Amino acid sequence: MTDLTTVEPFEKLEALRAPGSAVLCVGTGDQDNEVLATWHVSPGGDPTGAWLVPVAEAFTAPDAARRLLSLLERRAIAVVHPEEVQDWLKRLTAAADSGIEDGWWQRQLFSPVEAFHEAAQRRQRYDRTVEAARRESKTITPLEWTHDLPLDTDVEDFASLQRVARISPAPGTPVVSEVLSIARTLRWLVSVWAETEQVKGRRRYVQAEHGDAEPLPPRWLAAVQAAGANRLPL
Repeated sequence: MTDLTTVEPFEKLEALRAPGSAVLCVGTGDQDNEVLATWHVSPGGDPTGAWLVPVAEAFTAPDAARRLLSLLERRAIAVVHPEEVQDWLKRLTAAADSGIEDGWWQRQLFSPVEAFHEAAQRRQRYDRTVEAARRESKTITPLEWTHDLPLDTDVEDFASLQRVARISPAPGTPVVSEVLSIARTLRWLVSVWAETEQVKGRRRYVQAEHGDAEPLPPRWLAAVQAAGANRLPL
């Protein structure tokens, strides 16, 4: 796996001082209780914190809802189950009873599936640039990737993305297994993107045509930047 601490895109992400991203899941926890799981993921994709709160408490107790919102307010939020994530955030906001504007989270949402497509499209553009350069010079070699992306495979939802990333189910209760698997998929996406963008540092003609290396896929990066400036009246 790419060593993220040594590649330019990740160094730029570190320079942003971004808190990272968050993953939300509702599912079965210990003793078959339904819980809301909140997972923090570092800018490099590593899990950095986890909170499990019974659904009955998270969505009804103002103090619990405020604590959970404080864990989310400055983080990009991964959208794995689009309608459900919006509903969970709406319910948390209502339960907090703090006069928070509904929909505050909209600019902080990002889709891992869209992030995958942005990475795949970048690679195709860089491959075309390199192939054009090779027609001018036989000393230029084709791009080779540690993470091969099957461009002929349809990735339309998170389940198909996990198959491409070869993410196996994580151990634990159903909700912990799901949220850990999502976090591992984000880690894989960060690694794929870092490998993609570091081509610009090795091949100046690629950088000249496509610009400086970027730390995350565009929509994910926009969500991180929007979240970093957010403050909720908690």
